[in-house]
Amino acid sequence: LLHLSSTDPVLHKVVIENGVIILPTTDNPFRHLVRIIAGQQLSLKSAETIYSRVEFHLGKGYSPQDVLNCTDPELRELGLSNSKVKYMRAVAEAAGPDCINFIDMHKMSNDEVIKILTEIKGIGVWSAQMFLMFQLQRKDVFAPGDLGLKKAMSILYGYPMEGSDKLWSERAEKWRPFRTLASLHLWKSLE
Repeated sequence: LLHLSSTDPVLHKVVIENGVIILPTTDNPFRHLVRIIAGQQLSLKSAETIYSRVEFHLGKGYSPQDVLNCTDPELRELGLSNSKVKYMRAVAEAAGPDCINFIDMHKMSNDEVIKILTEIKGIGVWSAQMFLMFQLQRKDVFAPGDLGLKKAMSILYGYPMEGSDKLWSERAEKWRPFRTLASLHLWKSLE
């Protein structure tokens, strides 16, 4: 917190207002990717509703095989679009039995994880960045394409919502090596 406060006076005010924020943990790499897919391009509330249906239908500790055993109509009935059903299946296949293909990701660099994940249909750079932040608990990740971060930075710094990726990334450089924590504070500033 001290680093963020000392390098950015605007963020300093946000940090003081928000107080301490703990990076939330997730349970399993495969299920975390399913949660990300279920929530793509949705409000937080809608995403949580759909994911809770998925989890209720498949069971709390569901596996890749549980997803593969469901029919497409079953998954669509949970509120998932056709494309999200395909993406969930792609993640289930990529995970392998017992998520064996995701086990060593914590040992990889951010760039290596992003490369592997974005090869899976339905997982883009933003999804991979969210995975790095929340599943792998990486402390220095910034997602300039995130709409919430764009909105917060637009409000706090006066940046235009569109065409400011370079400005946002330059600002985020000041927050290294705690860009994930800065992102959490920016998201919370919107509440």
